[in-house]
Amino acid sequence: MLRATCIWLVMLLATTVSLTNTEKHWSALFANNAVAAELAQTSSAIPLKVELKSLAGVTTEGELQSIQDGIVKIRTRVDNKVVVIEFPVAETAMAVMAGAVKVDGNAVVDILKLSDGTMIHCRSISGKDNTWSVESESNVSITTSPSIMTSLQFRNLNKTVREAAGQNAGGTALTDEMLIIRPGDQIDRIPGVILGLDETSVSFSFDGQTIPAPRAKLAGLVWAQPEESPYNPTIRVRTLDGSKWEATDLGFLESGENGPMFRWSLRGGIECTCKPEQVASIDFSNAIVRWFASIPVLEAKAFDNPFLSVLVSGRSILLAPHFAARTTGLEAAKEPSTEPTTEPSTKNLIFPVDGEIVARVPDGTTRFRTRIVRPDDAKIQDKILCEIWSNEDLLWSNADASVNTSVDAPWVVDVAVKAEKRIRLVVRSNAKVSAGSMVTWLQPRFSP
Repeated sequence: MLRATCIWLVMLLATTVSLTNTEKHWSALFANNAVAAELAQTSSAIPLKVELKSLAGVTTEGELQSIQDGIVKIRTRVDNKVVVIEFPVAETAMAVMAGAVKVDGNAVVDILKLSDGTMIHCRSISGKDNTWSVESESNVSITTSPSIMTSLQFRNLNKTVREAAGQNAGGTALTDEMLIIRPGDQIDRIPGVILGLDETSVSFSFDGQTIPAPRAKLAGLVWAQPEESPYNPTIRVRTLDGSKWEATDLGFLESGENGPMFRWSLRGGIECTCKPEQVASIDFSNAIVRWFASIPVLEAKAFDNPFLSVLVSGRSILLAPHFAARTTGLEAAKEPSTEPTTEPSTKNLIFPVDGEIVARVPDGTTRFRTRIVRPDDAKIQDKILCEIWSNEDLLWSNADASVNTSVDAPWVVDVAVKAEKRIRLVVRSNAKVSAGSMVTWLQPRFSP
């Protein structure tokens, strides 16, 4: 049976498939962090012209001087005088670089996605085992490993195959997978182990046998990433080739072997450098986050129930909604830690039983985001109702959801809120006994 399956796989890979060029996406956004950004004073012969947009919607044009110690400095002209103006990063939404030349939008590219949200439009990508080399269309070169790679969509895909490949490469995966294009633009997912990639083929282990697969017969690759990465505020850098880089810090090198260069780091210490003319914009607002755990709670209570003194999993628990140290995946919903922690970003909001929590929306924020999960083995599998209220207005509810959520399929929340208004999070179940209906709101946060 194994031999027959391998023969089928080899024959399928040998089948001729006609592919057309994929469209190249171009975007003119560029992002920077509010906390770790460092940009040295520039002495470039060509000024870096920018449009700086504040959170209040005010736009200022000038030449970028530096981003350092939470301050953005630009040189501009006021009343016919050249002055340097300082803008607090915490009040700045975006810096858009002016004068850059857009690359050919019709070029075909491979699209690599990393677990931190980085998306790279690749000019080239190759690797073996734990060392992979990537070069973007904007000449940014990195060395990475499969431990943070989630998917790779190959170039030369027609629209139907490209959309199917995007759907098949989404989310988490328990094993590596190879996406094979079948006749009729159908895609088969083949589980195994990705061993390597060069310009022409993929080395893939299937049921213990190594199979060379021509790239032209594949829609893409998926790497095993069984757990979603926790959310971390980043510097979102967008380059003119359409790549999006979720950086942990950003800087500007005043001089170097190749002239002035931007530099940034990705999660895991991956260093990147890029020429100024290849950068499109810097989005400061992506890094401005107010964690729910950092703001005062006005009220937190469990709803009245004769079974509120119940023991869950053989131990007493806090019954009112409360914050606990962040874990991921099944552990976040099943066994939240109650160890003390001082970092709001490391805390999830736990509803052990039915209840509600009330707070006031922080000033300067307009969005509330989180993901809601509950353990697969919850003692009560009845319908769980989660709601978000602003004063007397219902902002969000899962009432129309056809199925209950789990750690594998969280409810994703992204709603508009108004500063200074009350926000109330509610959890109810239709069970006669609410104990066991634990719900976890992962890293709830407010942003501009």
